[in-house]
Amino acid sequence: MATGALQDARRLCDQDQVFTLQGREWHQLAGVVGSEYNTSTGLFADWLPYAGAASMLEMGCGCGVAAVTGALAGCREVVAVDINPHAVASTKLNAERHGVGDRVECVESDLFANLGPDARFDLVFWNSPFIDGDTERADGDYFADHFFDPGYRLHERFLTELPQRLTEGGRAFLGFSSAMGDADEVAAIAKRNGMEMRPFRSESFSVPQHEMGTAEVFQRAADERGEIVIDLSLVELVR
Repeated sequence: MATGALQDARRLCDQDQVFTLQGREWHQLAGVVGSEYNTSTGLFADWLPYAGAASMLEMGCGCGVAAVTGALAGCREVVAVDINPHAVASTKLNAERHGVGDRVECVESDLFANLGPDARFDLVFWNSPFIDGDTERADGDYFADHFFDPGYRLHERFLTELPQRLTEGGRAFLGFSSAMGDADEVAAIAKRNGMEMRPFRSESFSVPQHEMGTAEVFQRAADERGEIVIDLSLVELVR
């Protein structure tokens, strides 16, 4: 399923476009996964607890939906980070489009690498690439990073540095899917770094097994009705 979604993303997101989400229009530059693939980010952006957060970091910002939503919700200082330069440019356009360009700093960075050593945040969010797998990648192709994290190496790096990037009362959240990702493995990585992964909010939907494919893994996942339940889950990382 993820491989098929990746192929569709490469085909559908190869040119500049504008899409609608949360009742707002968003820029999506070519080379950025967006449009219908931002449905999960839209949900998570609605669910995040912005109250009381003066500073926010959106990791892997894509089109910057959560970063802009956080700024509109009252976060005075928002940093949006992505390794994809087209995503950083898209987020900057969207921050300006929605009147919060002065509060959203857009940074091209491999996770925390290009942030100042003393940067700390009240709220951190990452709609992470939660599928432990990989696919063929070409130079300059950032699409696979939206879906796949082979061996959860990115999660390992993120969770190793995360505790020191939070303010004393700061909160951190991952966008995840237990149906498509290995929540136990990520929870184990979090535990090694002094954090516990807890459910915060989730929404599930069913997909007919025949639409997913004929592989045995899909057959095992299907219920008695031949449906596979997929979840979109916002989980909190608690120190």
